[in-house]
Amino acid sequence: MRHDVIEASARVRSLAQERAPPSSRSPSARRVVRPRSAMTRDWPEEVALLCDRGLAEAALVPLAREARRCGLPLGRVLLQRGLVSSDAYYCAFAEVCGVPFLCRGSFRARHDPAFPPPPGFAGPLSIGRTARGETIVAVVPPVGGTAAFLDLLRRFPGLRGRVRITTPEALAEAVAIADPGARLSLLRSEVSARRLLAPGQMATGMAMLLALLLGMLLPLSVLLILVSLMVTVAGMVLGGIRLMAGIGARESPRPGHSLANGQLPFYTVLVPLYREARVVEQLVASLAALDYPASRLEVLFLLEAEDRETRAALMPLLHPHMRCIEVPEGSPRTKPRALAHGLELARGELVTVFDGEDRPEPAQLRLAASRFAELPGSVAALQAHLAVDHLSRNLFARQFLLEYAGLFDCLLPFLSAQGFPFPLGGTSNHFRREALEEVGGWDPYNVTEDADLAVRLCRAGYDLKMLGSTTFEEAPIGWRAWHGQRTRWLKGWLQTLLVAVREPHALIRDLRGTLLPILGLYVLAMVTTLAAHPVFVVFLLLYGLDAAPIPLAGTLTGDCIAVLAGVSVVLCYASMAVVTLRGAAMRRWPVGLLDLMVIPFYWLVQSLAFYAAVVDLLRRPHDWCKTEHGVAKRPVHGRSQA
Repeated sequence: MRHDVIEASARVRSLAQERAPPSSRSPSARRVVRPRSAMTRDWPEEVALLCDRGLAEAALVPLAREARRCGLPLGRVLLQRGLVSSDAYYCAFAEVCGVPFLCRGSFRARHDPAFPPPPGFAGPLSIGRTARGETIVAVVPPVGGTAAFLDLLRRFPGLRGRVRITTPEALAEAVAIADPGARLSLLRSEVSARRLLAPGQMATGMAMLLALLLGMLLPLSVLLILVSLMVTVAGMVLGGIRLMAGIGARESPRPGHSLANGQLPFYTVLVPLYREARVVEQLVASLAALDYPASRLEVLFLLEAEDRETRAALMPLLHPHMRCIEVPEGSPRTKPRALAHGLELARGELVTVFDGEDRPEPAQLRLAASRFAELPGSVAALQAHLAVDHLSRNLFARQFLLEYAGLFDCLLPFLSAQGFPFPLGGTSNHFRREALEEVGGWDPYNVTEDADLAVRLCRAGYDLKMLGSTTFEEAPIGWRAWHGQRTRWLKGWLQTLLVAVREPHALIRDLRGTLLPILGLYVLAMVTTLAAHPVFVVFLLLYGLDAAPIPLAGTLTGDCIAVLAGVSVVLCYASMAVVTLRGAAMRRWPVGLLDLMVIPFYWLVQSLAFYAAVVDLLRRPHDWCKTEHGVAKRPVHGRSQA
């Protein structure tokens, strides 16, 4: 887990400079409560304190009415209207709570992975030690939350001696200086996977577990029908979307005209690398072949400090518009953390990501820039097609190739054409920089940063589109490589789901009037069917062969359950086959009968990967399973041999 060490200055600047009261310098000091007028009796204590310091009470009366009408804390309205500064408000907050206040520039952050976050606090924070070796926590409590913060200090008295209150700007500055990649997880913790579960989710989880245990008291027939119905509905949603995609898929549009060199925006290509010395020569050659003016292009290779082998292989190959960037040491060591650091250094108006094994078509950047110029500003990202460019007799590599064809050449283009949100791929996604920064960039703690970013962009009101260009990739060879990669993907999807439902009210607000529920239904259906698929298959085999005593066998209820299970399984298989055939046809790749017959087995091993993902999520939520590249025999250029 990633945390930050705070080294406070020997003496926090006095509030004579920032109008801070003397009591804010002592952890145990509390301000003397002055008599409050009838007008201010219902106002928060920190606002009353600001009035004691000269804020006009009469001017606050209409604002207090507005705050009540809008359901907002009065302090939030004062900050939004600019009547008080952040320093003044949070300083008053600190004095009310009897804890020290840290001004901007009075502390800095450093890495300390060993120290856990304080219990019960869900806001932005930074954890560490003072220059004297004392462990402290610098926090930005919610506006208007003095009562809740005091309650937290009462429940956890050990916090009082080391907690410090600061402003969002001060914390953002300290974090940005120490590690830009940590900004999202510390300053917008509600949308970060840094915490597996928020306190409210833990309570909800316990309630669901209790409901599940109570459900076990239902008659077996009722319980089995309910479970079968739920999984069948999930299978029908998943299968229905895929069948519609198989019927209505079309090629992704290309721009109507290509921008001239003088019209092209500055482009940044981010390439996170870790132990990729084997593939850097072909990678640099592919990126050097991009049809984009070098004067308007920068390629940033993001390397971990310890990865000397990749750096040594890469440095002699660099072109003038290419640079190696060392990612600061820290945890978690993930691809999105490297990307978050790279974004801070990027200069481009447009930003894209390529992986170590990628071979993009030369025209891809020019096509993306031209397409962005045609589309409205509400389109934040373009996803290029991904395809495997080598043929392998290995079962998993072959199925991966066909799966990618079905996903990137059939399903995603269909969703894009209908205006539906869709999950981004982990590479070859092109962004408008301002949209990327608005939603906070990449989350270092989410191991499927692409899915997480797609959800946050859509929740912010942005659209996603497909781009009519292809990046060729390498399929994982063998069970171990495939299983590790798929487990990480599914773990990341579970992380994304947990983060999305962390604040139900905010989720409902963001979903209102959007098509984002389509993506949510698809993901939930996928997770449900993967979880239940092996159970349904075993049930159908035992029921059909009468090989074991099955509850309700031979009854109308048992027959109904068997029919529901059969419909779910067959629909999932059939829809997968249709999407695979359509995607392969668009690539002009032959699909044999054996390829289709393997689909049920492929579904079963995906379920095994799902179970492994659940275990991994609980044990190592932020662990990144690295996929080894440079193993397959690929063509010299990005032409498919499939």
